[in-house]
Amino acid sequence: MRKWAAWLGAFVSALWVAAPVWAHVTVSTDNPEPGGFAVYTVRVPNESDTASTIRVEVQIPEGLAASRYEPVPGWAISLEGGVLVAEGGTIGPGEFVEFRFQARNPESPGELSFPALQAYDDGEVVEWTGPPEAETPGSVVAVGAASEPSGWPDGWAITATILGAAGAVMGAVALFRGSR
Repeated sequence: MRKWAAWLGAFVSALWVAAPVWAHVTVSTDNPEPGGFAVYTVRVPNESDTASTIRVEVQIPEGLAASRYEPVPGWAISLEGGVLVAEGGTIGPGEFVEFRFQARNPESPGELSFPALQAYDDGEVVEWTGPPEAETPGSVVAVGAASEPSGWPDGWAITATILGAAGAVMGAVALFRGSR
């Protein structure tokens, strides 16, 4: 039992240390249908331990007709010249903010790339423009992609549920042993 608990603890710790690699500026949509109207969400996590994000720029791909944005308190947002710009607010260490805009999808299926820049108050600028396997990948949204049936959990949800259950079991075992 102790070996199993130690192995599980090491696994969860490794995932915790690797978690910052998963956090980056991402874009998602509520409707990937070609020609459809959609709301796009730009999620911006702060990956710095010491600086705050103060500006975000996201290039809107050609063929995606972006028309309106949702205001975010404390942020000045513009959607002009094919670029969504959010500035004037801050995203502190350990925080994230979502910016949303409305658009009409291209008529043809395909992938939409969203290169982004994230500026910090210490002067650092991160360019989220690389391929998926890069350290700073750009976000890509597939228009016309088949989606999973509604109600089916994705792989991350399943993984999180399993790890949460394992953590609860380990906590219960520790509580039980500590009370003896």
